Amino acid sequence: MILGEKLKDESTLSQKIMKHIKNALLNRELKAGDKLPTENELAKSFGVSRTAVREAFKMLVAIGVAEIRQGDGTYIAKDISSPVIDPLIFSLIIEERTPHELLEVRKMIEVGILEVLLNKVTEEDIQKMEQAVDELEESYRNGERNRDVLTNIDLKFHYAFAEATHNPSIEKISKTIWDVFVQSIKKSISIEKAYIHHRQILEAIKKRDRKQAREAIRVSLEIWEKHQY
Repeated sequence: MILGEKLKDESTLSQKIMKHIKNALLNRELKAGDKLPTENELAKSFGVSRTAVREAFKMLVAIGVAEIRQGDGTYIAKDISSPVIDPLIFSLIIEERTPHELLEVRKMIEVGILEVLLNKVTEEDIQKMEQAVDELEESYRNGERNRDVLTNIDLKFHYAFAEATHNPSIEKISKTIWDVFVQSIKKSISIEKAYIHHRQILEAIKKRDRKQAREAIRVSLEIWEKHQY
């Protein structure tokens, strides 16, 4: 792995460390199962604090790129593949994006899923989505305001939405995208009652009304974007 380059530009130091690790994976300087240098070694090599290195390690572990073995160190996970990591995970997490650019990504994913599921959705799928919406609404009405709790319930709807495509590849990609968007969802979920918009989308799906469903998604995403600034 290439070490020694001091990090000083506009991106956060932890993001820069992740970029170096990403490049090392893509260049095959690092591979699945390899042990990463210690926090001290990387901090000294890059000229940053151990805190920056530790934060980068946490992010790598969170997205499944690395794993911590207690008492032994941090390793590149054995079951990852760089073609998936590079475009789908690293670029979304590391690269700076404007809220509008993120909106375009979400619109592409959600409208794309809609187009597929409208031809495949079953009553069981609709029931799963409805249960998620009901649970989210009940949580709001009962005074729940913990963002982690609300976000986890909110994701149940999105996961059920993707599962209704009955396409494992779409499910995997969309769930990965949703994991990337977790923090942005938390930012807005306690302000806006997401269940209202989810229910509007769901009602349109029940009627197999493509136009109405697309419009409900558009409104939902515009409200989400408003709270990202």
